[in-house]
Amino acid sequence: MRTTIGARLRELRQARGLSQQALAGEGISPGYVSLIESGKRTPSTAVVARLAERLGVPVAELLGSEDPSARRAADDLAKVEVNFARLALANGDPAQAVRGLATLKLDEIDRDTAGDAALVLAESLQQTGQLDRAVGVLEALTGRCRREGSWLTLMTGATVLALMYIEAGDVTRSVEVAQLALDDVRAAGLEGTEEHVRLGSVFVSGLIERGDLAYATHCVEELVEVAERVGTPRARGSVYWTAAVVAHERGRLGEAVRLTDRAVALMSEQDNSRDLPRLRLHYSWLLLLHRAPRAAEALTQLDLAEADPALSGSRLDLGTAATFRGRAHLVLGEVDDAAEHAASALTLLGPSEHVERARALILLGDVGTAQLHLDLALESFGEAEQVLAQMKDSRTTARLWRELGDGLRQLGENQRAVVAYDRSFEILGLVARATNARAASRLAR
Repeated sequence: MRTTIGARLRELRQARGLSQQALAGEGISPGYVSLIESGKRTPSTAVVARLAERLGVPVAELLGSEDPSARRAADDLAKVEVNFARLALANGDPAQAVRGLATLKLDEIDRDTAGDAALVLAESLQQTGQLDRAVGVLEALTGRCRREGSWLTLMTGATVLALMYIEAGDVTRSVEVAQLALDDVRAAGLEGTEEHVRLGSVFVSGLIERGDLAYATHCVEELVEVAERVGTPRARGSVYWTAAVVAHERGRLGEAVRLTDRAVALMSEQDNSRDLPRLRLHYSWLLLLHRAPRAAEALTQLDLAEADPALSGSRLDLGTAATFRGRAHLVLGEVDDAAEHAASALTLLGPSEHVERARALILLGDVGTAQLHLDLALESFGEAEQVLAQMKDSRTTARLWRELGDGLRQLGENQRAVVAYDRSFEILGLVARATNARAASRLAR
């Protein structure tokens, strides 16, 4: 005979000599415990997890997982929580999504549901600034997928994990994660799938950040061939986006813009993920890099990106958009608007050691210079120096050190500008030629 969760709860409570009053607390009333035990209420996964914790038993024991129907009930409850969390994330409330999923015991529910939960939880943690926890969730997921041979979920999880390591500045680990997963994919004979193409694109992104441009170019050319055979717009768009990044790093800005435009067209056909608005953010950045920055076009792409519901709730993405918008307004000579967006970006990004915060601080410093507000400029550039000094080396940080040097030089802080330029060259593997102190002093004036 099947044991209901209510009966199981009563058995475990009485075996431990607890009253319903003693078991209740922290959002669970004695009356609600009574309703569960009488079979008149079915508790959520979060409530089951709290009750199991108070009883000192695994969730599976409370649910009576030796009974297959009880295990199915646990999986069903978990699916409900995942759907609620996904809805909260879509509505711009990642904190609610975290609260809903954080109590799930992912190793006690079925593999597919656990995979969905881990991916939603990781994205929610990322959006709430808890990148370390997000990485831990995905490391556990990819480990389980590898043990159980769940290759498609492994590819998806490894793709997101590798991207998060790039965001965290750990490029070496990003490349390792993607390379290991690609090796698993080849061994499983799953090359050519959309998941494989997206994973390969992230692998190339890691190579670029690490400075392996020759190998990145070779890999992206192979990926383009594979993506054209796969044929899905999302896969092809992902590869052309990556090819655009490679082209930009090789100094071919015009080609990078053309490839990005093609990627946008492909992803616009059927994509409803955050990839498309993020691609538009990247497009706006490329347009601002032109010798004659195309600021008006950049603002158009930013309008489209920020209007996409998939971007809502991501403070990181919205903060990045605000920085790019501020830069576009500064190019157009609209300094007050630039200042407003720089301040908005820093509010969204919060205090952190992140490349986007450094980028926003450099923008604010440039705004201070344009406004002849020298104290603001010096303070902003100084904080940008501190943020960049704490970050791991990558081509992105090298580029930001160079931008900081440009800002300091324009402000007249030539000695600090030289230090920033030297740091950029050092990261890129270029060592400054030795010179004597007197000559260096003359150059810095």
